[in-house]
Amino acid sequence: MRMKRYAGLFINALVCLILVLLGNAMTPRPGVSSGNGNPAILLLIPLGILFSVLVYQWIRILKNVKMAPSVSSLLIIALAGYIIAGYAYQLHRLDIYREIQAAAFESRYGEADWAHIESITDGILSIHMNNQFFNWNTYFMMIAFSLLLCFLYKLIQGMMYRKQGASAKK
Repeated sequence: MRMKRYAGLFINALVCLILVLLGNAMTPRPGVSSGNGNPAILLLIPLGILFSVLVYQWIRILKNVKMAPSVSSLLIIALAGYIIAGYAYQLHRLDIYREIQAAAFESRYGEADWAHIESITDGILSIHMNNQFFNWNTYFMMIAFSLLLCFLYKLIQGMMYRKQGASAKK
């Protein structure tokens, strides 16, 4: 039974990775017109569902693992730190990506139109941003966030259990 849970978690994580890489592949080359709309936004629907299932799977797998509140707290802080560092890295990569876009526009049109570059690299609606939202870094941030939610759940559950145990003894 436990092996099925591990296999389910692995398959779910693999499907999430495939969807993330598919979204990344939908990014047009720098300096190229993108057409209308961003079909990769539709990938957020199955990713959201799979993310919820992923959190549930982590909770089920780690259900019987006994953990001191200090360990849970430390893991939550470490995962939050990882997610914050991943976000900062992603912002850094966005600046680099804008420079790449500028170089592509400059080689194609003779000058970089920064207003246009800012407009196509601002927000999730732009197809040019797919490689910024769908990449290895954001995939691992998603896995880390699912673990963070799992450990937060375990911490709250443990606190409630201890509180109930203390009130039952009175």
